[in-house]
Amino acid sequence: MKRKKRDPEKFDPLELFTAIGRENDYRLDSDGNIEEFLDRVGTSLKEAIATPIMLHGKRVEAMFAHIAGALGRCRLIKQEDAGAVFLNGRDLAIPDYRLILTDGTILLVEVKNFRLKDFRQDFTIDAAYFSKLEAYAALNGLPLKLAIYCPNLNSWVLLSREAFNGDGDMLRVNFVEAIARSEMALLGDKTIATKHDLRIDLLGDPAECSVPDEDGRVLFTTREIRIYCGGKEVTDRLGKNIAFYLMRYGEWIERDDHDQAIMQDGKVVGMRFIYAPSDPVEGQGFQMVGALSKMVSNAIKEYTVRGGAVVALDVKHDPDVFSLNIPDDYKGTLPLWRFVMQPNYDFRAEGLDRKA
Repeated sequence: MKRKKRDPEKFDPLELFTAIGRENDYRLDSDGNIEEFLDRVGTSLKEAIATPIMLHGKRVEAMFAHIAGALGRCRLIKQEDAGAVFLNGRDLAIPDYRLILTDGTILLVEVKNFRLKDFRQDFTIDAAYFSKLEAYAALNGLPLKLAIYCPNLNSWVLLSREAFNGDGDMLRVNFVEAIARSEMALLGDKTIATKHDLRIDLLGDPAECSVPDEDGRVLFTTREIRIYCGGKEVTDRLGKNIAFYLMRYGEWIERDDHDQAIMQDGKVVGMRFIYAPSDPVEGQGFQMVGALSKMVSNAIKEYTVRGGAVVALDVKHDPDVFSLNIPDDYKGTLPLWRFVMQPNYDFRAEGLDRKA
């Protein structure tokens, strides 16, 4: 999926001047109004940058479009709450996105960021606000979903109204239950598993390789890359690409119990990196690497977050760049298991002393 090109530098400043000018009686032929507008926008931008909660929320909102696009089940993703709205009747709240899926299903999605403090904590949303979102969805004759991102767990859930419990003025759901009731599979999300370990060898030409100097430094040029899964080499190109993506963005960690340098006759002829699950399930032929939505989130995080601080809200790359395309009929040399998690609305998180 690719972003439709537009020219924000040409059109958006004029639209923003018009939007702010409506409330402040700005005129296009007034140099004073233009200077006041620029000052106002500059001040507002600085205040927003100094508000981490706002930045994280807007980053997550922008990230959802890339998540939905990269998972492969969307034909169109459009920002729904942009532009002028004229309303005749009761007040409404407009969700963030309109999605058209490949099977023709149309969804409205509101995106929320939720930093989980502990597993007893519920995600809550104001019932009156939710009703306004539902009213807009009903007016359009479309289903409403809430996409919630938990940065602590790097986890996305997609929830319908029935996933929530009513509690007076608030709707709530425990995040453990939210994971069990999630409908992310609608967007193409899957949990990927393979055999452990995953290994990548960066190999040089022995004739070019050298012995490390007294400080342990050595010049090295990679001439060949080999990838292994469960001790067996992955030889097909697609399998190699998938394995590299899993190593880079999956939940497995790099092992540090081996020598990274591959030595031959005292020379450094290669570098070896091994990735393995931190807590493997004993006796199981495969291990979970993670959900695709988590991997895409990790990929986008490289561009938008530094040292825990938001440095960009969006990325210039198309969702295709972050996508892991695994054909349904893939039968290469990389062993793969793909699990499509279906919602279980009967699931209850037992033994949790809940708190808001």
